[in-house]
Amino acid sequence: MDRKEHHRTRMLVQYSDDLVDGTCSIHCLALSLGVNVDREPKMIWGPDFGATAEPRPLVPVDKLTYLVGADMKHVMTKKSKHSFASADVAKEFQAKHGGTLGNFDEALKQSYLGMSEDVTQIRKNRAERRKKMMMEQKHG
Repeated sequence: MDRKEHHRTRMLVQYSDDLVDGTCSIHCLALSLGVNVDREPKMIWGPDFGATAEPRPLVPVDKLTYLVGADMKHVMTKKSKHSFASADVAKEFQAKHGGTLGNFDEALKQSYLGMSEDVTQIRKNRAERRKKMMMEQKHG
């Protein structure tokens, strides 16, 4: 996971046995939590999408407000799930981009509900990138 590229969407989980997993998105965090089902998450952090600092600061997820389903592109998922340290800033984005406000548990639930569709789209995107690279190599 490229922290610089995914600083607006990255997540970090520390499990009770101190395993740490950094992911590019809440989609991949959901995968980590599923694969590590026997590990208890000790702490989970998400980005403050509303911050202007780069990289975006990580905040404990229980302090974040999530904007789910806004018309903003997100990583690894069709249904966006952006997190904000300020509920007021989240409401400003909601006024501009739609979506519904919720907490981390709701955003994670939406990640699991969209997993099949998201994985299908990811596979399609990767196949298209491979095809494009093969064409460039063939003609390069």
